[in-house]
Amino acid sequence: MRKGLKIFLIIPAVVLTAFLLLAVGGSWYIGEQVFEASTQLVTPEETRTVSDSFWKKMNMDPDAFRAEYVVESISETSTFDGHVIPGEYINAGGEHDKAVILIHGLGGNRYSNYPLAKYFVERGFDVITYDQRSSNENTAERTTYGYWEKHDVIDLMDYAQKKHPGIKLGLWGTSFGGATAVQAVAALEDQSRVSFMILDCPLGNVEYMISSELDRMDLGIPTEYMLWLGNIFNKQKLGFSYEDADSIRIAKEVTVPALVINSRVDEMTPYFMGKEIYDNMKADKKEIWTVDDSEHACIWEDHGEEYRSRMDEFLSSVAD
Repeated sequence: MRKGLKIFLIIPAVVLTAFLLLAVGGSWYIGEQVFEASTQLVTPEETRTVSDSFWKKMNMDPDAFRAEYVVESISETSTFDGHVIPGEYINAGGEHDKAVILIHGLGGNRYSNYPLAKYFVERGFDVITYDQRSSNENTAERTTYGYWEKHDVIDLMDYAQKKHPGIKLGLWGTSFGGATAVQAVAALEDQSRVSFMILDCPLGNVEYMISSELDRMDLGIPTEYMLWLGNIFNKQKLGFSYEDADSIRIAKEVTVPALVINSRVDEMTPYFMGKEIYDNMKADKKEIWTVDDSEHACIWEDHGEEYRSRMDEFLSSVAD
């Protein structure tokens, strides 16, 4: 009788232990996968080139553009984790008294910024365009929603201001690059080093972005649970949480004049992200321009003339 009771008690304990081990192992696997997928959003191989269709759509010949200006290669070593920050310094041919750093979004590279580079050099700005982390020739392995990317921007600011002491710097960033710009400015001890920032469809809430992607995958596992696990792994492996990299929250620390550009039908970085970044910024001079019909990061393409006009007016308003 006692033997039978013992077996009766042992079997549920074994089953429960096996279930717990399976649950823990499964959760570990899920968390690891969410972490890996969300911090390796693009690879250098995937972002090595710019398609011919892009140049055709932008009505631009990149070779002709490069031939028109003095283009110097940049190969700075990151002061944060030692990777190479590759880019180009495009000389506008003026007094080197002003420059802008262009920050591309996910899937882009330093060449995909050429349409904006052309706009700025025609207005007398020297231009720095570079590859963000894990893009094209940038050797950093992880993408971190702007949290580590900000260090590359600050290194390039140091590069420009050593190259031309006294030069005034602006930042233009699109999508993921917009988050990088916000977090770079917020991290500065002296924000007066940056004269202006222009944010095109900026990424704001990291949790929303990851949740949306998990929802689209429709894995049959609660999104909130996967997000929670991914956040734990992110904190454990990289030392920061999704909230730490939330550009909407971080924008509260920004006092630099800013122009936010966004669209009401953007599904990747929805309207609320740019609006809340705009609302939270403490800049005395800030503007927001919202269109009703452009998909993500397509406002330059769809509304090019007005885009240029809006930037002309904004840049005139922040000029000393």
